[in-house]
Amino acid sequence: MTLNLVLLLMGLAVVLGIPIAFALLIPSFLYLYAHGIPLSSAIGRMSGSLNSFTLMAVPFFLLAGSLMNSGGLTEKLIDFTKCLVGHLRGGLAQVNVAGNMIFAGMSGSAVADAGGLGSVLIKPMKRDGYDGPFAAALTAAAATLGPLIPPSIPMVIYGVMAEESVGRLFLGGAVPGVMLGLLLMVMVRFMPQTKAAYVYPRASFADFKRTTPTGMLALMMPVVVLAGITIGIFTPTEAAAIAALYAAAVSAFFLKSYTRSSFQRSLVESMLVTANVLLIVAASAIFGWILAREGATSTLGAWIDSLHLSPKVLLAMLSALLLFLGCFLEGISILIVLTPVLLPIVQQAGIDPVYFGVLMVFLVNIGLVTPPMGLVLFVVCDISGEKFDETCRAILIFYVPMLVMLVAMILYPQVIMWLPDLVFR
Repeated sequence: MTLNLVLLLMGLAVVLGIPIAFALLIPSFLYLYAHGIPLSSAIGRMSGSLNSFTLMAVPFFLLAGSLMNSGGLTEKLIDFTKCLVGHLRGGLAQVNVAGNMIFAGMSGSAVADAGGLGSVLIKPMKRDGYDGPFAAALTAAAATLGPLIPPSIPMVIYGVMAEESVGRLFLGGAVPGVMLGLLLMVMVRFMPQTKAAYVYPRASFADFKRTTPTGMLALMMPVVVLAGITIGIFTPTEAAAIAALYAAAVSAFFLKSYTRSSFQRSLVESMLVTANVLLIVAASAIFGWILAREGATSTLGAWIDSLHLSPKVLLAMLSALLLFLGCFLEGISILIVLTPVLLPIVQQAGIDPVYFGVLMVFLVNIGLVTPPMGLVLFVVCDISGEKFDETCRAILIFYVPMLVMLVAMILYPQVIMWLPDLVFR
């Protein structure tokens, strides 16, 4: 059984809608069987790939975001954001983007941001004069800020696969994430869809006094996580556990909104998503071993090296590849499968692995809002009740700031590297 047949079977499985973990496992097991390799060795590689202390951060960050959402902090966060930007042209559209920038510091997941804020904001946006597809599309586009602004689950995954500092990756994504958020807000300000939409009165001192305490509680989570990691007080995994405890404490003791059922629901939700992510990690360990055994990585590296591309042209070519794959595959799957393949190539070209990691996470984020397999698009359509094709047409305009940000990150690497280089001297 050849590697080409393995890849063909994997592609067929994806087209048929088989979950990506099984799309990796089924052809891999067939390959092992055809070559007489004991399946027990595959089980050992799968379990070994999960034996990572850093990888334990994933379930804790997922739990932290779920606890914040079920604890009622999302609604409080929206009230605080209204006071900040609700008086600008665009009203709730501006609140949507700014709220995603803040909520990104709690969830680390684009899907969580889209689900949490979309369920709170899309209906009020329709009430304020926005058409449904625009409200859903803006929510999806703003949700892509989640994995960029720290903490970030995809950054943790990349850090584990590339054996790079998660703290540097977190800081590397902060500036591009904020810049993209500001670009979206400026764009919303001048879009014709916002011209007739309702604008909220400028907040009074009493409004700020009422909403600021809970707003600051939300803002403190990423501050605690980043400060602890950069100063060296705790590891990324310990930071994730502290974030989960912080979320539980805020909801239970400050918001006093917890019930036993909501806590249990948060635990179950985070466990299900964690199981899905870790199964993909385990499956990719077998697939990656097959790629290495067949010499695919070295062959691809030799071919790209023979092209004698400059680093920027190489990044542009890899960006096009990742954008294409993002149309069909889930982002974390791309990170897990391709990081071991692409990292040696970019390192040979003299590209910093942290810089490439942030760029890679950003590119797979765009895939989350790109049809036909854009997971975030499906989430916002399910929440809003809008048709998928109409939402896809409405989101086209929002690719403009994303692509502008992509070009800036390729042409000016310091957009990513300035902050981690400043902190980790």
